[in-house]
This record gives sequence, C-alpha cells and structure tokens, in this order.
Amino acid sequence: MNFLKNFLAPGRSNPGTFYKFSVKCSRCGEIIHGKVNVFNDPSLEMDENGKSYYLCRKVLMGDQKCFQRIEVIFKFTEARGLLDRQISGGEFVQG
Repeated sequence: MNFLKNFLAPGRSNPGTFYKFSVKCSRCGEIIHGKVNVFNDPSLEMDENGKSYYLCRKVLMGDQKCFQRIEVIFKFTEARGLLDRQISGGEFVQG
C-alpha cells in the first residue's frame, strides 16, 4: 500500500526532470518564469544527417496588462542536455 501512496503523491519529481528558464517581455519588461519537462514535453526530431534530437516549443504570456506572446524553442540532445534555444517577443534572462 505504501508503494501506491508514494506513486500517487503529488509534486515529487527528479530535479533533472525540468529545464527552468526566465524570459523578459520586449514590450513591457515583465519577467516570466517557465519550465520544460525534458522527458515529456519535447518531441523527437531528426536532422538532415539522420541525427536525432528533441524539440520543444512553448508560448508564454505574462500576468500584467501586456498580452504579448513570447515564443521559445528549445533543442535538446538525446540525453536531454540543452543544444540550442531561440526566442521571439522577448529575451532570456538569468534567474
């Protein structure tokens, strides 16, 4: 029974499961925090050389009065390490 209780417990995850990031809106300057579940969100893609990678696209919008959409695209290795990131409508920030 403890197995079932541990399995269904909310909020438990491996710290390496998420790639966390922050962006700053280019219109209003609001800082927006996001995260990618690297094992569930990205989809498997293949480049022109036949090499596999994972790709994830997210669209973020802040809580302020500005409703600008910020699109981020992340490219991960097969081992879920970050290869590349792109953004439109904002910029990446630390934190």
